[in-house]
Amino acid sequence: MKTGFSPGWGLFFLIIVWFCWGFSYPATKITLRGFDVWTSRLIIMATGGFLLLCLARLTDEQIRVPRNDWRDLILAAIFNMTVFQLGMTFGVHFFNAGRTVVIVYTMPLWAMLFAWILLKEIPTRKRLYGLGLGILGLFFLMAQDFTELPSAYLGAACTLLGAVSFGLGTVWMKRRNWSNNATVLAGWQLVLGSIPVIPFWFFFGEKTNWNELTLDIWGSFIFLIVIANVLAYFSWFRVLSIFPASISGLGTLAVPIVGLLASFMILGEVIGWREVIALILIVAALFLTLSQRQSD
Repeated sequence: MKTGFSPGWGLFFLIIVWFCWGFSYPATKITLRGFDVWTSRLIIMATGGFLLLCLARLTDEQIRVPRNDWRDLILAAIFNMTVFQLGMTFGVHFFNAGRTVVIVYTMPLWAMLFAWILLKEIPTRKRLYGLGLGILGLFFLMAQDFTELPSAYLGAACTLLGAVSFGLGTVWMKRRNWSNNATVLAGWQLVLGSIPVIPFWFFFGEKTNWNELTLDIWGSFIFLIVIANVLAYFSWFRVLSIFPASISGLGTLAVPIVGLLASFMILGEVIGWREVIALILIVAALFLTLSQRQSD
C-alpha cells in the first residue's frame, strides 16, 4: 500500500478515527429509530463507498483495481464491511450503544492474534503489556448487567462476530502491497461490502416511512455516511498503511471511551466507576503501544 505519511500523521488519522467511530454508536442507535438494520447498512455502505471513490477520482487517483488485487480486496470487504458493520449494527439494536462499542473493541485481541498467525508479527513484551492493560480496561467496561435485555446474548454474539471479523480484516489488509491508495481501497470495500447485504435487504428489509423521519434521525443517518464511513475509513486505511497491524488494532482501544462519552452526552446512558477505571487503563495501554517505534 502506498504511503508517504510519517508516524505523526498516523496518530493524527487515528485520533480522527476515535471520534468518527466513537460517535457512530449513538448515531446508529438514533438512526435505527427510523430505519431497519438491512436498509440502513445497505444505503450507508453503498453511498459512503461511492462518495469515497468520487473523492479519489477528483484528486486524480487511479480507481481501477488490478486484477490480481480483486480476490484479497473482496475478502477484505467482507471482513471489514459486511460482517463487521452488520454485527455492530445488530449489537446496537439489541444492546445500548455503550455496551456495543465495548464488545466491538475486543477487536485488538483478534488483530494481534491474526497478525501473529498471518503476518508473523511476534508481539513484543511492551505491546503485550499494552494489550493486557487494554483488555483489563475492557473487562471493567464489560462487567455490566446484561440480563435486563431479552436479546442480550444474541446481541453479544453478533457484536463479537463483528469484532473478530474486523480484527481479521485489519490484518488481511496488511498481507500485501496494494497498488491503489487508501481512499480507493476504502471506497471499493464499502461498495463491495454492501453487495452481500442486498439479498437480506430484499427478503428481510422493512418499509421506511420517509415522511416520518425526524431531523435527529436524518442527521444521524447523514453522519454515518459522511463522517463515520467516508472520513473514518479514509483515515483508518491510512493508519493501516503507517503502523503495523498489531499497533493499528491496539490504537483503536480509545474508541470505546469516546463511544461511552458520546452515548452519555447524546443518549443519556450512565457512566459509572468502571468506565472511569477503564479510561485510565486504556490511555495507559495506548501510551505503551503507540510510543514504541515501529521496527517491523
